[in-house]
Amino acid sequence: MNWLAVTVALYARVGRRAAVLMRRNWPVAGVLFVYSAVMSVTTVLALGLGIIGGLVVSAVWAACIGSFLYLVEMIVRTGRVSGADLQRSAGAYLGDVLGVTFILWLLFTVAVPVLRGLPQGGAIMLFVWLGVFVLFNAVPELIYLGHYSSVELLAQSYAFISENWIEWFPATLVLGVLMVAVAELPLRGALAYVGLACIALLLTFAMVVRGLLFLELHGSSRRARAFRHRMQA
Repeated sequence: MNWLAVTVALYARVGRRAAVLMRRNWPVAGVLFVYSAVMSVTTVLALGLGIIGGLVVSAVWAACIGSFLYLVEMIVRTGRVSGADLQRSAGAYLGDVLGVTFILWLLFTVAVPVLRGLPQGGAIMLFVWLGVFVLFNAVPELIYLGHYSSVELLAQSYAFISENWIEWFPATLVLGVLMVAVAELPLRGALAYVGLACIALLLTFAMVVRGLLFLELHGSSRRARAFRHRMQA
């Protein structure tokens, strides 16, 4: 029960801080619509370019992800995103995102043909995807808070999740379910845009929560967090 009290207090502290930061930086959620527009235009322009078009789409996708992670980093580290941060976010963490994506692409390029030939290949593939989602779930936070190489990112994520999975996933899953629930609402017309805005805000809030939670968990132990909780009680 002591662990539960410590974890609930941790979630409350992180949630309050994330709410404050989102009130200051809610316009950051708007850049997700910019990324969406950029990706749509890039996809259309890349049609018919074959492999080159696919590479261009992948690069632009990685650039959008890296830019968003940089903005989340500024929220988590400094508490406020400026216009200069928006400019600096262009190209930020592009190499890291591309590196991790390439490694995972190689993994599945090798795994998929092999698993297809097995009697239970589909079920095994599902478990592989689940394993990747679970073990490498902290890669986004490690990209902007850890600054590791691509291979180290995956190894560090595995180590972090192995140590902190029971504290990490409840908050992550609850926020994910909220986003899915909003996305599944049968909204039409102008309300559909309201729904998209809510999803963008929830996604940004979720990433801020994850960043703050990562900072709380990374490099600390359950015993240390329990001791801190007793001192603050």
